[in-house]
Amino acid sequence: MEAKTASRDRDPQQRIWLSLGYGGKRGSSFAWRYWKKPKTDRAWIISAPNGLAEFEQYDKVVFYNGEKIVAARTQWLATWGALAYFYEKLIHRLPAPPSRS
Repeated sequence: MEAKTASRDRDPQQRIWLSLGYGGKRGSSFAWRYWKKPKTDRAWIISAPNGLAEFEQYDKVVFYNGEKIVAARTQWLATWGALAYFYEKLIHRLPAPPSRS
């Protein structure tokens, strides 16, 4: 009998989406994380490392501080657009994260 796996385990893009983060809201704060927004359909929270920024994604549209920053053809393109926005527009304006000891 074959063991059952989560549908994402059969996803040929698994290594790409796993690089976004793993563990959801309770995962390591040193990594990118994402989790489903409670009581919603196709809505996610995306958290940058060290809690430096938090995005809300509704299907193919991403918001930062209530402002629409990305609208894409697919949900994953919107997610990656949020990361690009973080590194292109935000990182240089944010306070340095705490040092790891």
